[in-house]
Amino acid sequence: FKAKRSLGCSFAGVAAMGAARLACLLLLLLSCASAVSGPEQCVDEPGSCTASAGAGRVVKAMGMEEDFNSLHLLQTHLAGSDKKREAKLPTDPADGLCNEPSNTAQKVSVPEVANDADAVCNDGTPGVYYWSPASCPNSSKWLVFLGSGGWCWDAESCSERWPSSLSSKDYPDIETYDPDSIMGNHSPFHNYNRVYLRQCSSDAWMGDIGKNQSVGQVHWRGARIVRATLRHLVVDRGLAEAELLVFGGASAGARGAMVHLDTLKKFGLVPLKLPVLGLLDSPYYIEMPSFQNLTTAHNNYNLQTQLVAKNMHNEAILRGGGACNLAEAWKCGFGQYRVPLLKTPFLLIDSQYDAYGIATYEGLAHWIGTQHCYPEPQGAHYSFAGAFAGRVYVGLTTLPQVVRKTSGLYVTTCNQHAASEWSVFVKQKISGISMADAAEQAVDAFMNPGKKMMPYVVDDTCAVLNCGQYCLSKIKADCGVGLR
Repeated sequence: FKAKRSLGCSFAGVAAMGAARLACLLLLLLSCASAVSGPEQCVDEPGSCTASAGAGRVVKAMGMEEDFNSLHLLQTHLAGSDKKREAKLPTDPADGLCNEPSNTAQKVSVPEVANDADAVCNDGTPGVYYWSPASCPNSSKWLVFLGSGGWCWDAESCSERWPSSLSSKDYPDIETYDPDSIMGNHSPFHNYNRVYLRQCSSDAWMGDIGKNQSVGQVHWRGARIVRATLRHLVVDRGLAEAELLVFGGASAGARGAMVHLDTLKKFGLVPLKLPVLGLLDSPYYIEMPSFQNLTTAHNNYNLQTQLVAKNMHNEAILRGGGACNLAEAWKCGFGQYRVPLLKTPFLLIDSQYDAYGIATYEGLAHWIGTQHCYPEPQGAHYSFAGAFAGRVYVGLTTLPQVVRKTSGLYVTTCNQHAASEWSVFVKQKISGISMADAAEQAVDAFMNPGKKMMPYVVDDTCAVLNCGQYCLSKIKADCGVGLR
């Protein structure tokens, strides 16, 4: 370990280590003492246990009869392979050879195809999705993915957003994806009918209120865009006859997918017979004590979510027709409290040191990385990041669905956020296992219950920001941690 400023903090436990590292462990605990007062007590409300102690954290996977070791994390993919994932040209049993997998998608206007004039962006321009048909014409598997992009909760926060977050007027007719991203041709979903909804509603897909009723002086219509798109896909694109729907998103999209996941069949948006699997990348907002008295909504996730619930008048959407009955409606849109309630199986991808989450709480204009370090004194920032990581770790690894092995988990220690939208989805690997591998395993387990198991890939080999040797995110050496 380096200087104290480079130490993170996690009260969720530390992997077993030799005597040579005991001094380091003691220093780690001392550096965290000011960041967290001590383990919280779990109460009955879901998500409340976020800082209790744990032990023996290791990288592992749940197997049918025993935990696999680090060389065999997933049942269908052996770790340790350095070969680049390449899209294989599949064969369609009905039509013979299939098309070459594509990295491009065609823009579609939701108000036009769904005949819903209110499915619009903040500025009234059309909500859009990008359509990329499966490599094989007769494929009956679907991926519907809600895009990232944050949110705003009042007129001031909406006025601070980038124009491209508020309007679709400059969106290209053809979108080109990174080939190693979840939508790319190296993704395990390349032979799915792929739908990517680009967010321009600034509401994490949770709003349905017009400009005239909005204190933000914008349209908040994300939930309407999602529902209109799904109805259109069922009627006009063939989703009604699908054999599988993977429904998810990244960042704000993951939080939106979290809210809608259990309502898709309840509200008749997809057929009752359709198998649905969630794929949630970075949905896990957590409550944290304020950092250095930063108490504004810009630096407080739960206050943001409370203002969203109040100003968007979206309690009905958040509660989802009984899908969430928590006492306070805003918690139905907050990952720490909503994810434990989900009944639809899912794979959740996240980093213990979620870059966006930490930067928000610490009031940083830029993420730490290749261009920026934490402000001095850096030690306080690293201690807070460690406390954040400990809460995320315990919250995720104690999710009831994960404990029951009905849902999967892929958790890194990297300085990242919403990684599935970037090349790290395929390229970055924990002991040889990528997020793409975990997604493929989750689908396999979901479609073969009792025969396959959901992936459980959690890095706990170190307890410092971006400490995983596999992390493709980089931090300047003079930021107090080694260059990755």
